[in-house]
Amino acid sequence: MAKKLAIAISGAVSLGSYEGGVLYEIIRTIKHHNGIEQDKAKKIEIDVLVGASAGGMTASIAAQKLLFEASSLEEPYNNSLYRAWVKDVSFDSLFDLQAGENPTHSILSSNHVEDISKKHLTERYASQISTKPEKHPAAADAIQLGLALSNLNGVDYVRKLRTGGDFSYTRYQDNMVKRFDSRDLADDSKEAWDHIRNAAVSCGAFPFAFRAKDLIRSHVEYTSAYLSPVPGGSFPAPTRSFTYTDGGTFENEPLGMAKKLVDILDPTHSQHDERFYLFVSPGRRASTSNSQFNAKQASFSGTAKAIFSSVFNQARFHDWITAEQLNEKIHILDDRAEGLRTAIIDGKIDSTQFRNLSSSLLPFLFEYDQTAQTAAQSRLRLQYKKEYDDLSQKAGMPVADIWIDVILVFEKAANLGDKDEMQVFGITATEGELASAKLGAFLGFFDQTYRDHDYDIGRTKAREFVHAIHMNDNVELWFPHHPVNNATALSEPWMQIRPINKKLNGLELQDVPEALRKKFRDRLAVSADNFLSDMGISNIVRIGLKSFFIKRQLNKWLGLQ
Repeated sequence: MAKKLAIAISGAVSLGSYEGGVLYEIIRTIKHHNGIEQDKAKKIEIDVLVGASAGGMTASIAAQKLLFEASSLEEPYNNSLYRAWVKDVSFDSLFDLQAGENPTHSILSSNHVEDISKKHLTERYASQISTKPEKHPAAADAIQLGLALSNLNGVDYVRKLRTGGDFSYTRYQDNMVKRFDSRDLADDSKEAWDHIRNAAVSCGAFPFAFRAKDLIRSHVEYTSAYLSPVPGGSFPAPTRSFTYTDGGTFENEPLGMAKKLVDILDPTHSQHDERFYLFVSPGRRASTSNSQFNAKQASFSGTAKAIFSSVFNQARFHDWITAEQLNEKIHILDDRAEGLRTAIIDGKIDSTQFRNLSSSLLPFLFEYDQTAQTAAQSRLRLQYKKEYDDLSQKAGMPVADIWIDVILVFEKAANLGDKDEMQVFGITATEGELASAKLGAFLGFFDQTYRDHDYDIGRTKAREFVHAIHMNDNVELWFPHHPVNNATALSEPWMQIRPINKKLNGLELQDVPEALRKKFRDRLAVSADNFLSDMGISNIVRIGLKSFFIKRQLNKWLGLQ
């Protein structure tokens, strides 16, 4: 069985160009590797793609093209990821609202984003002549696609209390998950992808910059046993409309979602040694602590800023924190299991001392659910198959089964029954290497030159990543025998990366042409006026604020006179 790769793509705003460069390079590298590798077990298949914010659009495009339109991912500077994030974006189209767009709903044109999404996700189905599906060599037969969403309405859940009654709560962190199969004609259709396209647009609807978006959801998409029952709760009918904004608000780095989708594919964790996770983000994880904040600075505005920063960053990094904590616990469990196995083989421990576990402690831990206990025992035999078979051969199967029961006690007590270690690799960059990082990563929308630069940085970082894996003997290789920087590969057109213009590294706002900064200032001034009007501020007051405060502050911020 081939090695499996789950890719999680973070929010990035205009730095979706960087992520597009990374994805292109990784996909082409896997294709190169799979084309040379003869051993099926050493091939690599992408079977999970999840994204938040801008990463949601990237994940959606990549999933569709991998399963159904492989040729659109071939050329380095004319593939779907490059065109969507670099070539098709226009400063004028983004900063000039189209006819019918409400100026109080967004600063930038959401219609322009809609146009790009249609071009790359549903235009494939516009022709009356059906297109022939073409699966990419880097893709598994089916891909689990997940999009992080922020539900502004919220979904209600109810939990029963042991003392009687129940406890209700509302969850705003949401997602959309869909399995696409390259062999299913229904999955290669406008109906299937238009729903995903709308979700991908709402996934990247950065608050205020782009308008919120309505999506029709079905109650069957929410599988939790605690969903408030119908009728009542969030679903008085089988379907309803929810309003969504940027998915990165609550889950900007969706490693947790990737793990949940992997667990669907491998519920027994029997393949975790052949499973890898790739995290793609334009920014390296760094400290966001603020040691300067203290009680003297805790004014209304100071406290508000500190609270916003703490809540926002806690949400952004939650999946990293959880993955790190679980990996530490799983390492301890594995160490204890191996230590016990070795002690049994060496005769240091009499395994019969643990014989009564199955008939006493385990039933209690599983609340006397024999079916669940048996399933867990079977799962562990698969999960520790190599060690279990070795112990069976050396000490007998009954002893090996006792060993499994002891591990199950450890696992159940630590609540690790549905967990396994995540082998997470990351491809990131620093702000000083990118052209579009300033202005909250919106700077790339100002000029295609900036996006081209960051796309090539993404390709370069991906190539460095692959090279580093080959050079590191402590890391199990994804590409065991065929590094992409060999002579044959270097001669291929797709391997050529344009020279990096280092003058664009760490581009500052003041380095942007003055005409673009002025246009940006005027657009923000209009948006501020629309906001004040929407708040009921009179025209006279708005004129005064715009002339004597707003424009002055914007000029100062943008380095304008």
